[in-house]
Amino acid sequence: MAFSASYDNPSAPGTGAAVSNREDLTNILVQLDPVSTPLVSLLRRTKARATSHEWTVDGLAAVDTSGILEGADTTSFSDKFESRARLSNVVQGFRRDYQVSQVQQAVDGVGPANESAAKVKCLRELKRDLEAAVYSANDKTTGSGSAAAVMRGFNDWLDSSGPSDVPTAYRTPSDQVIAMSNAAVTEAKLSAALASMFNVSGNLSNVTLVADTKVRDSIANFMRAAHSGTATRYSVNGTGKTVTLSVSLYDSDFGSIKIANSNPDCSPDTTNHDRALAVNLDHASLATLIPAKQVSLEDQGGGARGYTETWATLACHDPRAHASIDEARS
Repeated sequence: MAFSASYDNPSAPGTGAAVSNREDLTNILVQLDPVSTPLVSLLRRTKARATSHEWTVDGLAAVDTSGILEGADTTSFSDKFESRARLSNVVQGFRRDYQVSQVQQAVDGVGPANESAAKVKCLRELKRDLEAAVYSANDKTTGSGSAAAVMRGFNDWLDSSGPSDVPTAYRTPSDQVIAMSNAAVTEAKLSAALASMFNVSGNLSNVTLVADTKVRDSIANFMRAAHSGTATRYSVNGTGKTVTLSVSLYDSDFGSIKIANSNPDCSPDTTNHDRALAVNLDHASLATLIPAKQVSLEDQGGGARGYTETWATLACHDPRAHASIDEARS
């Protein structure tokens, strides 16, 4: 006769040795999703007080080295505020909901899978949603009773020919919008973008390049050849002979630029992962109308339920202060 199979499903009807075998379920929960949100984490926080968040941008007159005649009277006067402009973005709402049955709340599960764990997941998902919106190429939409309001993302702000509501004088210079047309970004292109950013602001001391994986690899490749980085590239640590290839700083002629990995799930292109943003953190912020909050709703018999919500927008104070990279854009 055949022996009882130890791999028989113990939950299925029948008899045999397998029905008495214990379940082997480890107390480990694997959640393989990127959770970092570098843009949201790096941007300084400001307060929004209306659904349309607005700010003004201004500039100085051109440098004048012509001098004046001794004893000359002033006969003409200039308007020092004629170039001032108002920029704005729309506050967007973000929400993640949960429900956990009474039975699930009571059982001992791996993870666990209870109300507290559901709230933590909602917060993580909410923060990633906000990161993706800030990183996006979405144009702003005011919203209506039938359509949600949507903020303008960085990749729409940084456009040398727009957006239409940004005066030409304050649009991102073309050198700072790097389009490689399905080619790896070059050091010459990156250097030209940083030079242009420096020409606008005069200071790159607080710039972070948030780069997706393909752009990060491109930068790593030319840093190996040109030795432009101060990180531990190709150095041997002690007797362990460990070669470190991480890039944390890029030394340009205009200052050291910090480099951080973007969240691949929040990229405007989650297929090719070929985007990056050089953000001057002195000239951008995250304006919050309603800080992240957790709301528990009445249990109507189905178990604990509620949601996590926040309302915020990106304030790109001056589009000329930042740069973008798209290795697929022509």
